[in-house]
Amino acid sequence: MKKYLFVPVILILCAAEVYAMDLNESISFAIKTNPTVIASQKKASAAAAKLNQAVSAFFPSVNLNGNLNKAYSSPQTVQITSAGATQTVTFGTDASADISGYQAALSQPILVTSLFPEFGIAKKSADSAREQYNQTVIDTSFNITTAYFGVLKAVKMEKLMSDSLEMATAHRKQVQSMLNAGLARRADLLQSKVREANDNVALIQSKYDIDLSKDSFNNALGNDMKQPVDLKDEGFTGKVSAIPDYDSLLKTAYENRPDWKSYLLSVGISEDQVRLSQTDYLPSIVLSANTGSQLTKFPTFQSDVNSWKVTGTGTWNLFDSFARENRVKEAYENLAAQRSNVDQVKNNIALEVHQAYLNLKSALDIVVATLQEVHSAEESYNVSVSLYNSGLGTNVDVLDAQVSLTQAWTDHLDALFNVEIAKANINKMVGKKMI
Repeated sequence: MKKYLFVPVILILCAAEVYAMDLNESISFAIKTNPTVIASQKKASAAAAKLNQAVSAFFPSVNLNGNLNKAYSSPQTVQITSAGATQTVTFGTDASADISGYQAALSQPILVTSLFPEFGIAKKSADSAREQYNQTVIDTSFNITTAYFGVLKAVKMEKLMSDSLEMATAHRKQVQSMLNAGLARRADLLQSKVREANDNVALIQSKYDIDLSKDSFNNALGNDMKQPVDLKDEGFTGKVSAIPDYDSLLKTAYENRPDWKSYLLSVGISEDQVRLSQTDYLPSIVLSANTGSQLTKFPTFQSDVNSWKVTGTGTWNLFDSFARENRVKEAYENLAAQRSNVDQVKNNIALEVHQAYLNLKSALDIVVATLQEVHSAEESYNVSVSLYNSGLGTNVDVLDAQVSLTQAWTDHLDALFNVEIAKANINKMVGKKMI
């Protein structure tokens, strides 16, 4: 009975171990674990906290101070001489005193014009940090997609190299049989062995490439390199249901790309820097209030002092040797520099989107071409093998056909991989998933 109960447990554990992630699960996992994403998220949180600091500057601040100490000061002795007579007078108490007290202070800005542009700068900086986080997520999603399909490609490449080696081995055995029957030359056998050895080397390399691709995938996830990698085999269809036109892609990019939004926010920050520098021409008014009490106890007497005060303080910088004017000029020049680059940044985005658009169309066309290449190479290989087996072809023809067929398989696999990367690059360039 125990034996039969134990079997389902083993099956459950095995099922858990072989669970394979799909692409969306891999991306979601990476967003939670990738150190670069986490760091960017923390920076966005820090910028949000800085914004809250800018908001708090508009409201009153209250400070409360307390003191408790023991003090001693020796009495002062003064000698007074009058009409030839000297008299000594002593002031103070020859004893230590216990001193305690508190003070409360309130400060409220009434007219501090610099607070408004400082708030604007903090607000745009927080928005920019959030957009930088979004950009990091997009970049990480692209990296995960590349690494994900890199693993699948490496696995498929191993199968391809295994098939190629199997093909070379079958031909080598056929040549050996024909040599034993006196129908082939020894040179043919040696050439076939070289071909078989080359394919074996390629197969060995492909096995190591799988491990390297899994290391890259773990690195993109933020995992330890020793973490096992098991992925669902999806994609590699070489097809796209519909490709949006270039104008739609560009419009989407201007609406969604975080780096473009961040750049526009940096222009806004420069505008706020100009306004901040101009506040040096204006006065500032701050209202403050203080209240407190201090108690001093001597052995024979004590004193208690209570006080309060309300103060309105105004400051106005009328002249600072033209430092203010130069700060304003500096801010204007920085703003002009930011604005002058707007068109160039837009053009760069348009170029990147167009390149991604053309790369996808090119990759799709290459898939069709390489598929035809595979069909032709397979037909050529079958014909060359048939002719050689019937004594009408040469061994070199067969080996050349093998090489061409393996290359055609490789070219087609590369083309399928490039389509998946081109699709992911479109999404990256426009700032959202479109394909």
